[in-house]
Amino acid sequence: MDIRNGNIIEDNPKIDTPKRSPKIYFFIIAILALLVTNAYYAIRYKKLGKQVEVLNSEKNQLDIEVDRIEAELNRVTGENIDLAANYKEEHDAARVLIEDLRKKLRENPTIDQSDLLKTQQEIRRLRTLVSQYKTDLELLRKENTQLKTDRENLQSSVKAINSRAKNLEVKNVALEEKIKIASDLKISDININAIKVKSGKREDTETRAKRADKFQINFTLSNNPLAEVNKYNVYLRITEPSGNLITDGKMFKVNNEEIQYTAVSSIDFQNDGKEYSIEWNPSNYDFQKGNYTVILYTTKSVMGRSTINLK
Repeated sequence: MDIRNGNIIEDNPKIDTPKRSPKIYFFIIAILALLVTNAYYAIRYKKLGKQVEVLNSEKNQLDIEVDRIEAELNRVTGENIDLAANYKEEHDAARVLIEDLRKKLRENPTIDQSDLLKTQQEIRRLRTLVSQYKTDLELLRKENTQLKTDRENLQSSVKAINSRAKNLEVKNVALEEKIKIASDLKISDININAIKVKSGKREDTETRAKRADKFQINFTLSNNPLAEVNKYNVYLRITEPSGNLITDGKMFKVNNEEIQYTAVSSIDFQNDGKEYSIEWNPSNYDFQKGNYTVILYTTKSVMGRSTINLK
């Protein structure tokens, strides 16, 4: 201490202030740099994580879209089983593309932006392909429906035509039968006489059975424009008063049915209304008393009939 002017003055010893070390600044700077770096990477990783999350989300959406497209393809194919064969190439191409996309999505747990864009392009192409496939099948289905309708209409028309043709055929057969019947020769007037042949070839009409030698049948035919002008065989069936047919067993056909006859003669039909005359002149036959029935035939039908009574 110093005593100056009666005052006691204490000595203040000098305190030395230590100097700051350069290492402290280095550490401070390093810590700040680390904090900045951590913050940078934290922000970057946060953004990257967000991007990965977005990419994964889009990948899931792509997966869902592929499922949706495949379901649509299955539905279209299922509704058009018969038609799908006509578009097998397009159908198979769509199936291959779906399988490739599934493989890409399955083999890549994470997908980058480039892969995402490629996959999106593939899906758009797939969607277009399936859409076109659906449109083509729908068009083909409509065409097939129209063809089926046209075929059914045609079958109905053919059935109706066949039915009409069958009806016409039946009518034609009936008409031909009517024409055939109408064209038959029919007797309009007939007269049967018993004849006695005398010496000198003179003939007289007779009514007594024991004097009769033969029958003379005179007849005229109805005018018939449908009948064919031609020569015809006329078959006689003569029945005795006892009801027995006079025949030696000779047969002829009437509409393909064989029947016995008594005698046959021929006429020349000219459709001119003239009278025809045919005779039945049996040998070694004794005429009987009673009614004789004479029926005249052609090979088509009965021409007419009449009776004669002998006493």
